[in-house]
Amino acid sequence: MTTSLPANAELYRHAFEGMCDPVLLLKDGRFVDCNAATLSMLGGIAKPELVNHTPGDISPEYQPDGRASAEKADAMIATAMSDGFHRFEWMHARADGSEFLVEISLTPITVGGEVILLTLWRDITGRKQAERFEQFRSRVLELLAGDQLLPVILEAIVLGVEQLDSAMLCTILLLDKGGKHLKTGAAPSLPDFYNRAIETVEIGIGVGSCGTAAYTGERVVVDDIATHPYWAPFKELAAKARVGACWSQPIRNSTGQVLGTFAIYHHAAHTPKESDLQLIEHTAHLASIAIERSVAAEKLRDSEAHYRLLTEDALDVIWKTDSELRMTYISPADERLRGYKADEVVGHHVFELFTDEGVATVKEIMRQRKAIGSQSTQADFINFEAQHRCKDGSVIWGEVFSTPMFDEQGAITGYHGITREISKRKQMEEQVRLLAFHDSLTNLPNRRLLYDRLKQSMASSKRSGRYNAVMFLDLDNFKPLNDAHGHEAGDLLLIIAADRLKRSVREIDTVARFGGDEFVVVLNELDVDKTASTALAGTVAEKIRTALSAPYLLTISKDGKTDIVIEHRCTVSIGVVVFINHEVSQDDILKWADATMYMAKEGGRNLIRFHEGNI
Repeated sequence: MTTSLPANAELYRHAFEGMCDPVLLLKDGRFVDCNAATLSMLGGIAKPELVNHTPGDISPEYQPDGRASAEKADAMIATAMSDGFHRFEWMHARADGSEFLVEISLTPITVGGEVILLTLWRDITGRKQAERFEQFRSRVLELLAGDQLLPVILEAIVLGVEQLDSAMLCTILLLDKGGKHLKTGAAPSLPDFYNRAIETVEIGIGVGSCGTAAYTGERVVVDDIATHPYWAPFKELAAKARVGACWSQPIRNSTGQVLGTFAIYHHAAHTPKESDLQLIEHTAHLASIAIERSVAAEKLRDSEAHYRLLTEDALDVIWKTDSELRMTYISPADERLRGYKADEVVGHHVFELFTDEGVATVKEIMRQRKAIGSQSTQADFINFEAQHRCKDGSVIWGEVFSTPMFDEQGAITGYHGITREISKRKQMEEQVRLLAFHDSLTNLPNRRLLYDRLKQSMASSKRSGRYNAVMFLDLDNFKPLNDAHGHEAGDLLLIIAADRLKRSVREIDTVARFGGDEFVVVLNELDVDKTASTALAGTVAEKIRTALSAPYLLTISKDGKTDIVIEHRCTVSIGVVVFINHEVSQDDILKWADATMYMAKEGGRNLIRFHEGNI
């Protein structure tokens, strides 16, 4: 079924040319018109270079799925004509031969009795790159959470970045204990002779990209190794290894200490884009988490050797209690960790060491041991983690290893054990957990946590019989801000938008960043009546639309020196799906919400649209 254009041709032409996204008209498989945004996206070509050409003429010979562009274009057009609408992804080529990925919407319309396909393009290259980086980042965080060895994680980081761009050759180098030389942490794509040579050179200014970055603590970008003075002593080595550019980012720990470098090489001279610099910075941060976690684990293993000595010089707390759990001995390490002198602890009940949560943990362990009864043996020991009270009112985490002591008749006469302070490990575990399930920019739940929350929401809807809703939001007029003022301004706006979203919903609802300038809101426990639930969802959607449409005042640094304030206006298009039960999948609900959001986009933006199907 086709749609007729308005009769006012002048109004149509004004709207057609004023669209920010490319708009084209297809007739009989050939382009007959396009707006200025189309010509700009294709590399600044003139309109006659496009008109009367087919989609295959401005595309690579084959699409990413392996199908011939000309054949696939005919199939997509046929689908749009039969279904009345069709959306799909497509690889186009600019005038200079570079390729870019777009999302295409085809809608048949009637003009003067003739059927023409209204064609909308949306450049999704950046979104796809961001999605690939997020997938890579999640894989690395899963390795961190799974206690993989440092070499395995570092190699996964390097190979993951190389998969994002096959032209990149990546390395992670680690400072040795003396802080004078770099040793290879992971460099699978560079020749062995090159890696061995790098390890023999002392770091310093002018010692290549990585040696200089490690020494100064600053990023070093060398576009052309053959001409740069930092590489003068290593030109022959670089030529033999066939590397022509090297960008190196120092890897720092949480206190700012340089741990090593992450570097991206290219075979030929190459200048980084802003997205390349963001990639190298984010990857160095991932590497720092892995390295710092490994260092902490190594220190922990070293400290365990001290526990075995069971002396007054032990770094961890050695203690004994009687059968009534009253302290009979505690080592000086407790005063260093918690601030209590030994005479303030001995004679007191062991529960006084713990927080209320820690006491509950100990009581539960005692209950379980009592239930086991005679099945326990004298070799049994207890291991648990609990929060401990400090004299200054603060709290630390301790891992407790306890063994019962028995008399000749087998009766328990007391307990002795060791308490190891693990606060930093707990903080790092929490940091890894947050990074794995939250967006690093806005601290909102990411896609992985969103799917879990949506699954819970669907199960809750089935139990309660109440409708829930999902909103898919896409910011309008966001890209011009990035284009004019850079990603720093765009990131600030996303942070403010995330805060406004959280303030617009209840605690039981979920706000997640889906990617780029897209967000998803899950509204829980609305009403048992669909009409009432739809009205409630509409009220919240309008509240969100109003909040996100308010002006944004963004303070950014100009040329790294002067702060300037930018006022930017940014509206939002919202697609809403109201659902009950969990008979459909999370992917279906998100797909419907996404499609409905695009209806709001195509309806003029700054609109709210509801999915009209039955769920």
